[in-house]
Amino acid sequence: MSESAIADFVSSFIPDTATHAEPVRGRVVMSKRRIVLATDDAKTTIPLQGVFDVQHETAPGDLARFFEDTVTIAYERDDQRHVAVVEGGGDTVDRFVTLVFKGLLHGTSVYVKHPARRGGRVTDQSFQAGNLALAPGKLVIKGTGATVDLSTVSDFERVERDLNGTNRQLLSVRHMGDAGPITTELALDSGRKMNLLGRYIRLQYTHLKQELKDVSLTDEEIEALVATYSSGPDASLAGVLGVDASRVTMLLNDLIEKDLVADDDGITLTSLGRAAVSEHIEDVNF
Repeated sequence: MSESAIADFVSSFIPDTATHAEPVRGRVVMSKRRIVLATDDAKTTIPLQGVFDVQHETAPGDLARFFEDTVTIAYERDDQRHVAVVEGGGDTVDRFVTLVFKGLLHGTSVYVKHPARRGGRVTDQSFQAGNLALAPGKLVIKGTGATVDLSTVSDFERVERDLNGTNRQLLSVRHMGDAGPITTELALDSGRKMNLLGRYIRLQYTHLKQELKDVSLTDEEIEALVATYSSGPDASLAGVLGVDASRVTMLLNDLIEKDLVADDDGITLTSLGRAAVSEHIEDVNF
């Protein structure tokens, strides 16, 4: 590859499911323009502009005997559709998946209505034009001030809306804002990139939901999480919760152990903690 590599690691992969029945071992190299799956004998080039789907999930039945987790990349090249499968476990592959989505979506023109709703109330906000950026755990729409914290997404769907006089499909994303649940609507000119953005949001959404399934929370712990979110790092949780300081300390220690809050210059929610708040905030009344 003549351009600089932004990812380079060794893994097992199936370079093309139409021609390879079993995985081979080789290098996975990615630049800003392409992904190359290379062995000693051959290489397969995947142009990023041809990628129309990326999935990172538990290996389906027919591949489970080879892989536990897989990254499946579906793409078009020379007017033909192909599917490549890369072994999907480990931090290196997690970073690779994020880089793939960044390569596919970063800088894309987007129209955003933020917020389109506050709770259940429709706002009078209009659509603004901006550029999509994928920051750690967030969608940032540069030029508009709109940000979606992906750890707080509770639901998203495709809807149809009028945009500049044309009926358009867009993504409606329900998540947490600074003062409670809001809905942000996003429209991209490319249907392919709309699908990829939906896939990226779903990937983040399902990953945190799966983690939350393994976390057991008491009602008091849920109240402490929501109070931390609602009141900010400088508020007195004892006063908000109506308990003494020693009880707050015990609650926070339990939440830190569960990786739901962090104590770094004040108590803050982790991404998993924000996901838990998004899951439970409507169940809590102070």
